[in-house]
Amino acid sequence: MARKALPRTPTPYELLALRIKKQILSPRAQASRCVLVSRLPEEPLDAWEQLLEDLADEESVTMAKREDGAVHLTWTAPTSD
Repeated sequence: MARKALPRTPTPYELLALRIKKQILSPRAQASRCVLVSRLPEEPLDAWEQLLEDLADEESVTMAKREDGAVHLTWTAPTSD
């Protein structure tokens, strides 16, 4: 009998990215093409910094860091080619 592979536990970065993705994909954020995101106290700082680096690499995304540590993300609408 074949063994079933155990489900892999998501990394802290993957969990953080999923949380932020849900915020970005919310109807309100999509309508305004902006969202305010912040790191939760239990989320590792290195995962947060990596996520911000990855978002900064996206040409359509603009980031504005706030004094309280939150980041305001805005993005342009996708163009139809």
